[in-house]
Amino acid sequence: MTPQGYIALLGWFFVGVPMLFLFLPKRTAAFSGLVIGWLFLPWGHFQVGPIDITRNVAVSLNVIGCIFLFDPTRFLRLRPSWFDLPIVIWCVSPFFTSISNDLGAYDGGAAIQSQLYVWGLPYLIGRLYVTDLASLKHMAMIFIFAAIIYVPFILWEIRFSPRLHQAIYGFRTYDHGGTATWRLGGWRPLVFQRHGLMLGVLMASAALLACWLWFTKSVKLMPLMPPGMRGKQVVQDPGSGRKRLVEAIGPTMVFWPLVLGLLGIFVLCRALNGLFVFAIACGALGALKVIKIRTPLVLFAMIPFVFAGTRIVQQYTSFSFDQPLIDFIERIDENRAGSIEFRFENEHMLTEKAMERPLLGWGGWGRNRVYDDAGNDLTVTDGFWIITLGQSGLIGLGASFFVLLGPVFVLLKRHNARTLVSAEYAAATGIAAVLCMYTMDCLPNAMLNPMYVMAAGGLTGLIVTQQSGKPVRARRQMSHQEMQGRSRQGHHLAHARSGGV
Repeated sequence: MTPQGYIALLGWFFVGVPMLFLFLPKRTAAFSGLVIGWLFLPWGHFQVGPIDITRNVAVSLNVIGCIFLFDPTRFLRLRPSWFDLPIVIWCVSPFFTSISNDLGAYDGGAAIQSQLYVWGLPYLIGRLYVTDLASLKHMAMIFIFAAIIYVPFILWEIRFSPRLHQAIYGFRTYDHGGTATWRLGGWRPLVFQRHGLMLGVLMASAALLACWLWFTKSVKLMPLMPPGMRGKQVVQDPGSGRKRLVEAIGPTMVFWPLVLGLLGIFVLCRALNGLFVFAIACGALGALKVIKIRTPLVLFAMIPFVFAGTRIVQQYTSFSFDQPLIDFIERIDENRAGSIEFRFENEHMLTEKAMERPLLGWGGWGRNRVYDDAGNDLTVTDGFWIITLGQSGLIGLGASFFVLLGPVFVLLKRHNARTLVSAEYAAATGIAAVLCMYTMDCLPNAMLNPMYVMAAGGLTGLIVTQQSGKPVRARRQMSHQEMQGRSRQGHHLAHARSGGV
């Protein structure tokens, strides 16, 4: 790694994120510290005392540390809920996996630590700072703004080939072999992501959020300054005529050109996985908006569970959808069909090995893979779901899916279609669709991104806040009505005593 890589990791860890917390509103600093760091930091690592500084550590551990330093009361406002149980199980289960495989408590503790950096801490950031619909919309806008920042780098790599990470940080993120970077007659960019497919889903998510917020009229003008930095202004309430102090809008620009621009850049990324999940999400949200039914979005969220469950059941039954799917893809692209067939063959071997330890899995160190008598590895692990099934078992796989999709199911159950397509709830529905997109992409690929975990924590935070706030609001409303009633009774009594009745 070049000196620039060390400077970037150390600078972001010790200087960059603390400066964000000093000069930006705390919520903006927390979201931006994770998102911006994930977009631009190198994929290297080095040791600083007891801490191994990696990309994951630099975008999660230091944000949590800065919250302790600059906004410690935020932790006191956190109210744990049963909805947080999947993330607890997912972060703790590796310890029991290590113990059950005789790998020792030290290995289990290290596994928990790694799980916290990628999953637990990003989830906690979302839970801490999403307390209402406005804060969730704030997160969505930061995702969109970050994607806009990425556009010049994407255009550069489309023109000159994907080599920014190697040119700046000194090494490639992935051994593409020259085949994964050229697609559909042009360069497929990856910028500072590990793979072009990873970038494709990232830009698909940002484009979908932008389209949905504009289509639902939730955002018409995009503020150029984050909340908390725009100052205050006095406005007059049209109903009561009273003046009140509100946050200023600040400088803005029309939103729809940005939406079109993100759509165009997303298509130019040439990532078929991104195009595929984007199309499904558009269909589900379109049905929600036009027909006012939630079923397509519910089915979208169920795809990972159904796919993984079907693949596991195939080990014990004669049912199989492999060949029909391969034949269908072969009509479109023979090379892609061969790749899918190779992937399915490996998944069958890996699933059979995983079912030897079905609950907690085999743990790390490649124990989930299949070897011949000479110790040669016979399998290739591509999908997150099959890796998780082999390493963490059914408990880990179910917990990880519920971390991402559990809040989606709860959101869709609690609110009807008219509410979900309203401008007020647009960000929540859009982030729910983005979580479905990412989880579905985790079936063929294993490209973990803490941005989506933070979004899942944020959506859970909204659900928990709304659940705990309902009785409070009801009590407040009742007490207000009682006060009004008592005031009227007192007025009538005084009026009667004075002879007015």
